[in-house]
Amino acid sequence: MMTTILILGPFVLVWAIAALFYALGRRRARQIQLDEITFAQSVRQRLSPGMMNRPRTWMAIKSRNPEDVARSMGLIQLKPCANGDGLAGMEPDQLFVSSPINGWVVVFGSCLPGTESDIDNCFRYLADTSERVGHVQYFHGNPVLGHHAWAKVIERRVTRAYVWAGETMWNQGEPTIAEKKSGMKCFDYFANDDEEGSYHLWETVRHNVEQLPVLASIWSVDPAALEGEGLQVKPGWVGRLRAWRSEKN
Repeated sequence: MMTTILILGPFVLVWAIAALFYALGRRRARQIQLDEITFAQSVRQRLSPGMMNRPRTWMAIKSRNPEDVARSMGLIQLKPCANGDGLAGMEPDQLFVSSPINGWVVVFGSCLPGTESDIDNCFRYLADTSERVGHVQYFHGNPVLGHHAWAKVIERRVTRAYVWAGETMWNQGEPTIAEKKSGMKCFDYFANDDEEGSYHLWETVRHNVEQLPVLASIWSVDPAALEGEGLQVKPGWVGRLRAWRSEKN
């Protein structure tokens, strides 16, 4: 009996130690996985448009003079308005032009064209605005419907534009380095069924929407920056959008 114990004892001990390390390894692996999920959720929440008072649709215009931008856009009944008040909301026919951030001003309001509107109308609006103010960037992200858009127009010339609203509505220009680095996915017009099937996966659509602020921050500025300490009280301008038609029409 003692001989059997002496012979089998080391094997049992080795097996017990191996089982212990296996259990500890699985526990550690589960913990790492949970940490990764928590980290991913944290990043997703920080980037999610719903987590900040970020407008769904906005423009970034290259300028350090918000009043000049507001007047060039044809806004009337102009009055100073703090960035924080502008983020809090405005009347349907009003646009807010923020104070400058690193050489850019942010413009937003519910009367800006969205992806649900006529794409030709959206193009004309951006082209006409860029003719008046120069360099215009346009962003739209709807986390509920998954609709999203980004465009860069300089003096009526579209250098890049992409709009998706259930299908690709506008895709012009080559994808930029910033889009590729952000992992944003675009589809051509009339994509085949396999591409459409994969694209309608919510995770793919949501990724584009969530990465929109990242793209904006690379191209110009993320509107969430207006919530930064000291920026909320800085004055921008709010005014009403006067109906005007392009001289090119």
